[in-house]
Amino acid sequence: MPTSTDAAGAARVAPWKILALWTVPAILSATETVIFSGRSGHPIAVWRAFVGEAPQWYGWAILTPPIVTLAARYPLLRPVRAAAIGVHAVASILAGLALAVADALVNAWVRPSPAPFASDVRDWFIGGLPATTFVYFAIVVATYAWRNTAELRRREREALVLETQLREAQLDALRMQLQPHFLFNSLNAIMALVRDHDTGRAIHALSLLSDVLRATVNAGDAHETTLAAEVDFVTRYLRIEQVRFNERLQVRIDVADDLRDAKVPVFILQPFVENSLKHGVLQGRGANEIAISSHADATMLTLEVRDDGRGLSHAGTNGAGVGISNARRRLERMYGPEAALDVANAASAPGVVVRIRIPLNRSA
Repeated sequence: MPTSTDAAGAARVAPWKILALWTVPAILSATETVIFSGRSGHPIAVWRAFVGEAPQWYGWAILTPPIVTLAARYPLLRPVRAAAIGVHAVASILAGLALAVADALVNAWVRPSPAPFASDVRDWFIGGLPATTFVYFAIVVATYAWRNTAELRRREREALVLETQLREAQLDALRMQLQPHFLFNSLNAIMALVRDHDTGRAIHALSLLSDVLRATVNAGDAHETTLAAEVDFVTRYLRIEQVRFNERLQVRIDVADDLRDAKVPVFILQPFVENSLKHGVLQGRGANEIAISSHADATMLTLEVRDDGRGLSHAGTNGAGVGISNARRRLERMYGPEAALDVANAASAPGVVVRIRIPLNRSA
């Protein structure tokens, strides 16, 4: 239901806009008077026609703000109250009377008449009553339409802001799930080296971990980075694991130079590399490989993480784990239905292939 606050908002419409609105019918009405006066053999000067017709229209310009205020304070909306109907009925009559007085005063100067002034006011009032009543309630209806449109736009803006804030909060939550998990796994790898009294490799791993943590901190609140930065981050992470597992872990990176400036979600590759290590490559005792590659067409970028480990135990799961589910939700929130994430066993060799498809956008 309209409130006084709404009325205040409507009353803040710039006066020049209201004046400009009512100038249009004033000009049209004056033009009509000039044309018909000339055809009837009683030509009238344009300025006199305009001055004679302008009072009623500019009178409406003066009356519009208080009518808007009354429309908000006494709404003619369901359930309609009798008091509101009475207020607007009286207000429309008073508006018509005020306009009749203005018309009579101006026309007494522009087009003098021998009739008494009171008679002129009566004639203007009675003759114009249907039109003034119609215009009054047209202003009331227009006020509700204008306010409803403004309210709809305000709610759309608020909904957009809330949606953006929710998406940011959800992405932040997903990143907070990722970063501690990554840190704990890296520290566990270093602790294993310490337990084995392999001080040199432990120090090297700590140096690599420092680089990785620095990259994590420098990412700040950003949700996207370049493919080059993401690959560099994952490469350092894998080097930490290579310090621990030596020749058992081989890494192959195949990223085209012309795609290194492509935008990708921050830390998007790391959970899949970690899954390859945890569930595939390092489950056996022999050497295994993790390969990271990329390719693109005109609009889409595809990233792949491939391992040659033991593969998924259930070929049709398409990655049902928590980390993969989080990544899938993150891609959906960032890119909508255009993004895709598929996890499946390799078609012609052992292992798992992760394919990430996102819109191709390049860093400025």
